[in-house]
Amino acid sequence: MTQPQDAHPLAEAIRQMLDNALPSAATVHLGGVPSGTPTPYVVIYPDIGTETPADRSLADDVSTDFRFQATSVGATYSQAMLTAGMANTVLLTTIPAVTGRRVRPIRQEGSQPVRREDESSPLWFATAQYLARSDRTS
Repeated sequence: MTQPQDAHPLAEAIRQMLDNALPSAATVHLGGVPSGTPTPYVVIYPDIGTETPADRSLADDVSTDFRFQATSVGATYSQAMLTAGMANTVLLTTIPAVTGRRVRPIRQEGSQPVRREDESSPLWFATAQYLARSDRTS
């Protein structure tokens, strides 16, 4: 049985894709942000990738499902909403490139309303969850 792809190259490709598309609008981070990072910013929180159960072939090759969350953070409700919208547009209209993989178009699986981080924080955030499916090319 083949193993699911290592998730890090795809996570990094998605981070780089967003970073290239939003250079002056927001910074993009993978797995967290350094303390004191100015808003707006987007954080990608990836999973480790799993075998796609529905795509098994006779050769026992399977696609890899890679799920991740994009958290868009702003100093105001409007800034968080605008940043989330820009990130969503990039994610749904651009396909990341990963050497040795054919990446299918990213699909959005869910989202939550924009809200405050907590009552003591001035930050607002929006989250959306996505699926990127990929196959080996070699």
